[in-house]
Amino acid sequence: MNKTLLSAALIAGFGIAAFAPQAASAATGTITFNGKVLSSTCSVGTVTGGTVSSNNVAVTLPDVQTTAFTAAGSVAGLTPFALNLTGCPTTPAGVVVGATFSGAIDGTTGAIQNTTGASFSNAEVQLTNSTGTALNLNSQPAFGPVTATIIPAGTATLSYEAQYYQPTATAVTAGTVTAVVSYTLTYN
Repeated sequence: MNKTLLSAALIAGFGIAAFAPQAASAATGTITFNGKVLSSTCSVGTVTGGTVSSNNVAVTLPDVQTTAFTAAGSVAGLTPFALNLTGCPTTPAGVVVGATFSGAIDGTTGAIQNTTGASFSNAEVQLTNSTGTALNLNSQPAFGPVTATIIPAGTATLSYEAQYYQPTATAVTAGTVTAVVSYTLTYN
């Protein structure tokens, strides 16, 4: 009797499941992945307006006086520099290179913080593109705020400007400025 009752219960359960509403089907589609396999990566060959050693770049800003800073957002000492890249991939043709930045970046201003030295000034270093538009390094595009197409010779130039920047209404004090940021070359 128990076997008969169990069998009847199982049959009834399967019958009810057959009439249960089925889940609605969602739209289907495809996912396409695109990319490039590069033959090489770029290196910083020279720096116009600075120096390079083992891909580490140094740019010296001019000395300025504290009187150049009058309010939050004041700038002084505009210094153009360019990363002259060599050994860049030429296959496939038309690759675009840029640089993204990370490190001691001010969360509010997007400028590079001055964090080194016992007698440092409270000025930051702000990057701009070659036309003087300030770059907020907190919200830079995926391939970098400045890009260039690699030419068939395997070279490209990324042009920037750097300047001292007053981040707040607090007066800029005399002292040293050493602002360090890491860069990563990116490709598109």
